[in-house]
Amino acid sequence: MVRPTLISLAKRVPLIQFRKGGAGAGAPKSAEKISGTAAKLGHPNSYHHCTLLATANKLHLGESLIKEPANYISRATASVPSSIRNLVDVNRNVTVAQLLSAVGYEYLRTTATALEDGGSVQTMQQRGFQLINPTEKWFPGIEELRANYSSWDWVIGKTPKFTVEKDLELKEDQHGMKIKLSVDVEAGLMKDICIQLPQSEQRVPVVTPLQGKAYNEQNLNGIVAALKLVSTSNVKQAMNGSV
Repeated sequence: MVRPTLISLAKRVPLIQFRKGGAGAGAPKSAEKISGTAAKLGHPNSYHHCTLLATANKLHLGESLIKEPANYISRATASVPSSIRNLVDVNRNVTVAQLLSAVGYEYLRTTATALEDGGSVQTMQQRGFQLINPTEKWFPGIEELRANYSSWDWVIGKTPKFTVEKDLELKEDQHGMKIKLSVDVEAGLMKDICIQLPQSEQRVPVVTPLQGKAYNEQNLNGIVAALKLVSTSNVKQAMNGSV
């Protein structure tokens, strides 16, 4: 079934008064949105990220999005921070059950082969909402699909290549040395780990058992902690030896 566009969906649901660019007719065009920039285009499938907050705990949501302060270099579309708003902030009568029902009716009134609003006529031709049992007995092969889309290879391993750069300062005998840690991540794994001096393109490989391990903040902080124990003289010697 062809899915209705987000904008047309928002216009038809009475409890969701979103319009293109924000919530409510007078909202600034870039203030709020329900469709983010996260997408994966491929053959034959394409995926796009959409978030619709109904009654979410905004404090916990903000804490879950905090990331390690660093410079992230990627070819992916940059994520633009936006203010967040629950639907209950617009209409306090909104509930999750009503939201699910509104989305469901949007499917019932939309024709299966085109993005056309069939209205009540199309809805009457349907058989309403039908409960299903998402088990292997009802849908052979669903367990394999579930295992695939919850696996590490899909959730993490499909991450596009990116590089993390973090500025560090090594201190020894009241003298400090600034270096830059650079970690190249491919398929979710830390492939190349190097350090370099500011204003220099010279990269010195870092030997660590964490190379080839999964990239996460714990492993990144482990590398940072180990580097802070290295003396500046050893770093200078490594730099000179790599020339």
